[in-house]
Amino acid sequence: MRIKLLLIAILFALVCLPTQWYPESIRLVFSDWFGAQSYRARPESLATAQRVSEVACPEDFRAWREAQTIAGVDIRSSPTCVADNPSAVAAFVRGTNNVSQQVLLDSGLTPDAVEKGRDLDGDGDPDEIHIRLEVAELNGSSPDLNEPTTQYSIAPGIKPGFWVFVPKTFGMATENFESIKARSILRVPSPAIRVEQGDRIKITLENSHYMPHTIHFHGVDHPFVDEDGEGNDGVPITSEKPVLPGGARTYDMQPRQPGTMFYHCHVQPQVHIMMGLQGLFIVEENRPNNWLQTLNIGAGQVRVPSVAVAEEFDREYDLQYLDIDREL
Repeated sequence: MRIKLLLIAILFALVCLPTQWYPESIRLVFSDWFGAQSYRARPESLATAQRVSEVACPEDFRAWREAQTIAGVDIRSSPTCVADNPSAVAAFVRGTNNVSQQVLLDSGLTPDAVEKGRDLDGDGDPDEIHIRLEVAELNGSSPDLNEPTTQYSIAPGIKPGFWVFVPKTFGMATENFESIKARSILRVPSPAIRVEQGDRIKITLENSHYMPHTIHFHGVDHPFVDEDGEGNDGVPITSEKPVLPGGARTYDMQPRQPGTMFYHCHVQPQVHIMMGLQGLFIVEENRPNNWLQTLNIGAGQVRVPSVAVAEEFDREYDLQYLDIDREL
């Protein structure tokens, strides 16, 4: 019995000894018995189809980046990745009611998208401006497809859902009937609106969307009600009812102070602003012969800068930063 107890004690002591006290041969045996498993080769890799990378900057087949003159408007060159349609730029400067039918067709705009009227102060540029905006959905769902339609990428392969204000256009929202890509005039952010100090401005929201919307001109001096006593502030309940789908409302203003302001939808603003219904509103100094690029699609470079800007700067860009809620 004593011998058994002695053997058990010796065995227990051997087991409890630190492994570094054992001879190397015994340590190797223990490692083989109780250590990690020996190396096993990983399975062979499976061959996958090579994906074609999306081109970040498409080729400029239509020469939109080049400097050119259209309808008497000198349009500067644009070294940006995606340049604006120069015919649309010319129409925004002259007014869609003052350009030829060919320029209008090339621009994709309706004849009443940006109407420019009389020169009220006799300084050589129009002072009556009527802008018509619609609402478009980008990267939205479709009952006919398993992928988003009217697609717009903010970077290669990245296509969040957006709602944006857009100029009034004719035709399809996509490039053609075989494509699901948004046409070039439908972009993020909503267009920068540029007017001259003292101009009489009318902005009509034609709600082409399935949700109610308004436009509130944040920081722009404008009357709370128009000449007919109707709400003119764009804030639901306190000013007027929102514009329902298929409806329209015209906002009147005559901005007196130059500067950079902001316009946005005021229906559920915590959602609609995040979805993209927001844009820059720039009031330029009143100068003679100051033909402005009234809308700047997707912000970015201003290809026809104002007289005041051209005197001081080589180029002008509208930079707008957006927060996107990935839960929307």
